[in-house]
Amino acid sequence: MAMNIKLQYKRFKEWQRHAFDWSFDENEPHHCVNCDNDFVGNYCPYCSQKAGLKKVSWKSVRQSIAEVWGMHNRSLLYSLWQLIWRPGYFISDYINGRRQVSFPPVKMLMLMALVSVLVDCIFGGHHMNSINSQDLIDPLSTMEQVSPGWFWLILTCFFLVPTWILFRYAPRNTKPSLPQCFFIHVFMGVEMLIIDDLADFFTPYFYILLPLCFFYAYRQLFGYGVWPNFWRVMLVQLCGICFFFATLMIIDMSMHTPEHSYVFDVVTLALFVIGAIVTLTIGWVISFHTFKKRVKE
Repeated sequence: MAMNIKLQYKRFKEWQRHAFDWSFDENEPHHCVNCDNDFVGNYCPYCSQKAGLKKVSWKSVRQSIAEVWGMHNRSLLYSLWQLIWRPGYFISDYINGRRQVSFPPVKMLMLMALVSVLVDCIFGGHHMNSINSQDLIDPLSTMEQVSPGWFWLILTCFFLVPTWILFRYAPRNTKPSLPQCFFIHVFMGVEMLIIDDLADFFTPYFYILLPLCFFYAYRQLFGYGVWPNFWRVMLVQLCGICFFFATLMIIDMSMHTPEHSYVFDVVTLALFVIGAIVTLTIGWVISFHTFKKRVKE
């Protein structure tokens, strides 16, 4: 029994790393019904129509309807399933060019946000029912309730630069670019939105899963060990939160009257920003020296 569980786990880990099989028979002949060309491969070289298309059937009707909602080849549900079970490897596939396996990430985040708002409207969730005049003072708070997709996209962008700095010398996906980090955090935004919905409808304790999701995804994505990945993820979230609150303070100060005293606000803002910068600098230095040592070995 124990050996069977161990074998199943080993197969699961192998599937996480290599989930897609791209093997096909390159010599299999096809006839294109669109331009009457004979060819080998998956697509006609003249008109680009896919090989193996058959007559219109009820399956064609179902697929056409599914395409409207993103349920065709790069299925939304399939991408979410991949994002739950192998998040780091799935994100790595996308940022390294295997984009055909994924539903478009920004579109996925927006569709999931739309689903979240619709469910809240139907079942009386807090997003549409708890907005009051006080919430309008804080635009980000209002956005979280009215448009959670944009809110989580903006929030995850505060983790973009810390990730770029602290994971710059990771064993896997070394030196990720800022655009790659953007898509990393779009995918993470989808996960955060799912956890946010679970916390709204069940219990706030689901928010405990947020750092665990980052830890699990980053470990697969960047290849660090347990402890090196743990402290880097903690610093990414700490610095991201510091930048987030610094932004909130800037928005708050811009909405105050000229008679308002800004001394305390400016000092607090400086502490947030300087603390985050110092933390990132120390983390970068440690990562750089670890990388040099790893290269020598």
